[in-house]
Amino acid sequence: MKIGIIHATCNAVAPLNAAFKNLAPEATVLNFVDENIQYYTNQIKGIDDKVHQDFVHIAIKAQDAGVDAIIVACTVLTPIVESVKPFISVPIMAVDRPMLEKVVNNYTKIGVVATNAPSGPLTKSQLEAIAGEFEKEVEIDTEITTEAMTELKAGNTVEHHRLNYLAAAELKKRGCEVIILAQITQAAAEEEVRTLGLPVLTSPKEAVKAITSVVVS
Repeated sequence: MKIGIIHATCNAVAPLNAAFKNLAPEATVLNFVDENIQYYTNQIKGIDDKVHQDFVHIAIKAQDAGVDAIIVACTVLTPIVESVKPFISVPIMAVDRPMLEKVVNNYTKIGVVATNAPSGPLTKSQLEAIAGEFEKEVEIDTEITTEAMTELKAGNTVEHHRLNYLAAAELKKRGCEVIILAQITQAAAEEEVRTLGLPVLTSPKEAVKAITSVVVS
């Protein structure tokens, strides 16, 4: 089994690869990284035709490497995964889709913490769309802490975790019953955020389980 992972930041590589090592050690993982995707979407505060083109190009590169399936590990790109599928012949999955389905089917008041500015509203819109698919009523609140991403990139993991905790604490105060850490890079902060006493969901574990089941079947 060979799995390709598309990343828009190097900081997302280790958490998802660790999840594969723990849950599917037999898998060969190939990482395809284009940090300009995240940089550019931050600059334009959204997604345009260039982002779609860059996404298609890197997905085709992964497919040409002979992977059996592709995980899209950038939350900024996950809303447009469906638009890329016609260009790709192998299964391709947004990393956060399994996690978002799980939270929609089990909780009503959902708190989203994001450390990349576009990811907050994009994750919220994804949750709303999935809730519509499953005919669920949900209420979504978001906190965005871009300072946490800055600290992570500088190697300050303790401060990164603390800022995620503080953002989640604000959501708890506002009545959220579950916390989503929207990006893979936030997975390392899960343990600290859990000290708030709320369920905390991150995407790597659910994504690995889902993509491996697709390939095996």
